[in-house]
Amino acid sequence: MKAFLISALLVILALGYFFVGVETPEKTRVPDMPVASGTLERSLVPEQKTASDKLLPSAPVSADPFHDRYRALSNNSNYPTLDARLHALRELYPYREFSPGDVLDQLAQTTAWEASAAIPDGLPITNAQRNDGRAFIELNPERLQILLPGDELDLPLEQLGMQLQMQVDSREPLANGGFTLHGHILGSAEPLRVTITQGPGLSLAGIDTPQGHVVLQANDTQGWIASSETLFKQDPHTTDVLLPTDE
Repeated sequence: MKAFLISALLVILALGYFFVGVETPEKTRVPDMPVASGTLERSLVPEQKTASDKLLPSAPVSADPFHDRYRALSNNSNYPTLDARLHALRELYPYREFSPGDVLDQLAQTTAWEASAAIPDGLPITNAQRNDGRAFIELNPERLQILLPGDELDLPLEQLGMQLQMQVDSREPLANGGFTLHGHILGSAEPLRVTITQGPGLSLAGIDTPQGHVVLQANDTQGWIASSETLFKQDPHTTDVLLPTDE
């Protein structure tokens, strides 16, 4: 009996040691698990955001280079954007396609013609007209085609020693598919008018200048400029007066 009591006492002591020495699951601390990089698992470490993280600047929006270039080339308030100009041109020429790059390249040319290095052979003029004082030019017809009311264009008149600038006031369509531009010279105290007409294969212009009227004519890309005084000068040795006859 004594031996049984001693055994029971030992069992009670052993159970008491077990329950006292072992922590409950709620109090058990799970150690941090290392990863390959030596840092703690992101799921166990809350991510801290700094003020700079919350106020990151937005990335700059890249502007359309076509529209930036258009604003640098055109100050026409009637067509403030490239889209507005392209829409107007497509209405004038519904059978043509105008690419933004081509239109901008034309606008970058401040004038529609330049002096020709030689007398063109394809012009329908006589030998006398080749040497009567007119200046020969190379014309860019497409530069005239994209002109719209409000546009400006340089008018180089080398034989008069001047370069004028015109502004287009209106554009009139023609039945043959061509057009007539009406404009005026900028910076003049007196009203000086400019008229440019273009049809299939032919361009004509009349320009008022401080030194008189100037005429331009071009067949496709080859043409000439002359003052009215040069074109209609009279031979001093001839007369248009009708003399009486001996009858």
